[in-house]
Amino acid sequence: MSGKSTYLKQIALCQIMAQIGSYVPAEYCSFRIAEQIFTRIGMDDDIETNASTFMKEMKERTYIIQNANDKSLVIIDELGRGTGAEEGIGICYAACEYLLNLKAFTLFATHFLELCHIDALYPNVENYHFEVQHVRSSAGNKEKVAYTYALSKGYTEEKNYGLKAAEVSSLPSSVIVDAKEITNHIANQILHRQKSTPEMMRQRAAYHLAMRLVQTARNSRLDPDSLRIYLKGLKKKYEASCPAPEQNDEQQ
Repeated sequence: MSGKSTYLKQIALCQIMAQIGSYVPAEYCSFRIAEQIFTRIGMDDDIETNASTFMKEMKERTYIIQNANDKSLVIIDELGRGTGAEEGIGICYAACEYLLNLKAFTLFATHFLELCHIDALYPNVENYHFEVQHVRSSAGNKEKVAYTYALSKGYTEEKNYGLKAAEVSSLPSSVIVDAKEITNHIANQILHRQKSTPEMMRQRAAYHLAMRLVQTARNSRLDPDSLRIYLKGLKKKYEASCPAPEQNDEQQ
């Protein structure tokens, strides 16, 4: 509805048109030469091969990973939808990291907002989202989502996007109201379980620091002085993200 799948398909088509010397429908465009284009778009099963939606998705992902290289264009839309949220996020994250290390030019569309934080570990990752506007209808003064089809940098701050999209459909209002109540209840339960203890915060900060150091060791081209400044900055961020030790910890 927001246009992301159409946008991804458009990029693949424009890449092909540009490489065959054809007209590209844009005021300006810049492409790097791609030897291969791999896509994982759509969500359906395959009765002939007895493959479920998720299995077909995994087979296509496996083919991409086994055949892509640093001169490939990879386009993936909504990987991991055919399984649970936690497993889907894990699969998406692992696939992204593999393609990043492969240095394939990749466009990856997802509803898993947790995946957007991968840009903190990889400097060559950029997040974009399609903007939406909230408008009030004259009939009943109800708020609705209007799609702008405008691409903006950064990840979306939109909350409960699925519920707002459902309101645009013909679902009965009673179903929408119940869905909102259940969503809020589940969200509160998750928030209660995820309350961070000081120890968890220290472990999380240490993990992020370790990942930054690994990426620096692999990819840094800084001179010694610049590297020293960068490492001092990492140290300050680590210290700022760690909670102050409690008195019991100090006594121990």
